[in-house]
Amino acid sequence: MDEKQDLKTIQKEIHSLRSELNKIKDDREEWFKKKEALKKQIAELIVKIKGLKKHGDISTEEAKKLMAERDQYNTQVKKLIENISSLQKEKREFLEKYKIKHDPGILKKNIQKLEEKIETEALTIDTEKRLMQQIKRLKKYYDELSDVKAISDKITEMSKEIEETRKKADESHKKFKEAMKERKSGYKEFFNLSSQINVIKKQQEKAFEMFISLKNSFFNVSKQLQKKLSLVKKTNNERLNQEKLIEEKIIEEKTKDVEKKIKRGEKLTTEDLLVLQSNESIEEKTLDNKKDEFI
Repeated sequence: MDEKQDLKTIQKEIHSLRSELNKIKDDREEWFKKKEALKKQIAELIVKIKGLKKHGDISTEEAKKLMAERDQYNTQVKKLIENISSLQKEKREFLEKYKIKHDPGILKKNIQKLEEKIETEALTIDTEKRLMQQIKRLKKYYDELSDVKAISDKITEMSKEIEETRKKADESHKKFKEAMKERKSGYKEFFNLSSQINVIKKQQEKAFEMFISLKNSFFNVSKQLQKKLSLVKKTNNERLNQEKLIEEKIIEEKTKDVEKKIKRGEKLTTEDLLVLQSNESIEEKTLDNKKDEFI
């Protein structure tokens, strides 16, 4: 009774260990899948970082190029301003030297205004003649100021060149600021992705630790289960051997009774014949076992 009770307890323990083993196995697989999924996420983020780095290198190169262009245009503007200053000084000196009261540029504007007035306004014949004579005198005077005019033309030309160069410098500066903004945005995204990778790496490490822990638990529980199964097997074998010995003892006793019947010349029953047959089987098995031992 005690032995049966012990066996029942062991079988319950085996059932419990098997359930525990299945749960550990499921949890282990779940953590392994999680670890692999996190590993994939990290790989994808690394690809993004590499793309950002490549794009960032291009942005940096472009920013350097634009900055160099901007500085070059600004240098040109500075040089042109210096040249205009020299020309204006030369012009003032020329006007003072020859006591010229009117600037060719102003004369030209006055001529253009008078011509526009004649074309657009309804004037009397006398007024128109008077204005035409005035334009003629101014043009003659304007032509006589050829040297001053040449200087003024150079100043005007340089002023236009300064304006165009400044526009180019401003455009380069604008593009430079955009490139720097994009670069800054790239750095921000880079640090954001790096931060994500660090967080996911910690999660991956935790998942791996859980996987290893469950793997070890699975091994330990498997060992316990094997011990319990071996114990049950051993117990069952001992019980079978015990039952076999009891059965052989019973057959041996019955065989003696049958042999006594034979000596007395009594008629054997079917049960008696079965007893003799069982005894022969036992003897054959015993002989076979002895042969195996001998061999």
